[in-house]
Amino acid sequence: MDSHKLALKLYVTDPSALNAGDFVPLFHSWIQQHKVPDHLLIDVADYQHVPDGPGTMLISYEANFAMDVSDGRLGLLYVRKQPFAGAHTFAQRLRATFKAELEAVARLEEDPKLAGRMKFATGEILLQINDRLLGPNNPQTFAEVKEDLESVFTELYGVAPLAMDYRPSPESLFQVRVKLPASPPAAKLLERLNSVSLNAGFRWV
Repeated sequence: MDSHKLALKLYVTDPSALNAGDFVPLFHSWIQQHKVPDHLLIDVADYQHVPDGPGTMLISYEANFAMDVSDGRLGLLYVRKQPFAGAHTFAQRLRATFKAELEAVARLEEDPKLAGRMKFATGEILLQINDRLLGPNNPQTFAEVKEDLESVFTELYGVAPLAMDYRPSPESLFQVRVKLPASPPAAKLLERLNSVSLNAGFRWV
């Protein structure tokens, strides 16, 4: 799988604890304080008026971060637009996408502006390939990435087999919903991810 246009979403455990206006000023503060490593942050766009839309979006040159409700549930969606430097395999690109998502999740959970109101469940993950040319939504693409998905998720969560829900459809983007029996803190998953990448000789750049 040659595409780098991966997207990853983790879900908020209690959306009712949050306010619709929380994220515009918060994302602006990320831009002002250069909060996101290796991302050139550009602007914030607010689509909360759009039903089942991208919600509030933080736009960078490399990727977009969105407090997304496109599938009817609030979560942080990380959508990669540019290649990751040094990530030559699908597994490396998946790990790099996970790292960016988990760092953003941890940053949100720890932000004092949210006063502990925001928590994420890491035991359910939505993975998309935002590339209809290189990653069409068909069984062949799933067969191509399945082994790497199982390997990376097992590295992070320490469990196998995984419950992977995949449904081919030529009308939608490729996506797999993964459910796991445990929901470790984002900080713990980042620790495992960094350890795995170090052992594999991959350096984040």
